[in-house]
Amino acid sequence: MRTNNFTQNMLKKSDAELEYILQEKDTYTNEAIQAVIWELENRNLIEKGTIKPAIIPVENEISVQEKKQNSTNTNENSVEALALPILYSKKAIQGFTIFFSTLFGAILLMSNLKKMNKPKARIEVFVFGIVYTIATIVLLNYLPKTFFLTLIFNIVGYAILIEYYWNNNLGKEFEHQKKQIKKPLIISVSVLAILIFFSILPAILG
Repeated sequence: MRTNNFTQNMLKKSDAELEYILQEKDTYTNEAIQAVIWELENRNLIEKGTIKPAIIPVENEISVQEKKQNSTNTNENSVEALALPILYSKKAIQGFTIFFSTLFGAILLMSNLKKMNKPKARIEVFVFGIVYTIATIVLLNYLPKTFFLTLIFNIVGYAILIEYYWNNNLGKEFEHQKKQIKKPLIISVSVLAILIFFSILPAILG
């Protein structure tokens, strides 16, 4: 069975919606357009491999009003799944991993994998993030507690998250829109502040 990340979304579209997407193919990713073609072939609306998207006839023409409505709902309804997915970038994961910890970077990557419907990989990243973070804490207890060593551990953690988990599950050159990091940044800073507070609390009370 021919499938990709957009196949399930295409199953819900009407014939006219699919044809409209092909007419506006420059707005969407190649993967989305491929899923549209497969679905139209499955519905026997086009012959397999014989008609290109640019010349597919529109039997049920979408009215101007419907087109405007589709455009208005771009980020809310059907088109949302066809445009480039909105994910946390590699740079965002790098920043959270290096400045906070590998676990924070793993959480961002898990969010991306959830968006792309990869539950198995998401669990693997979660387990790695927990195990690696615990191992880092244990090892640092036996090593000189310096910022440099912590940085090295975090850089290695980032490399594993990206070079192995990202590249193997999303693709090295995977195209996406960058998701804002404001919310996770506020949460991360808050968590870090709480941890610091509790670490110095005994000294304050003493």
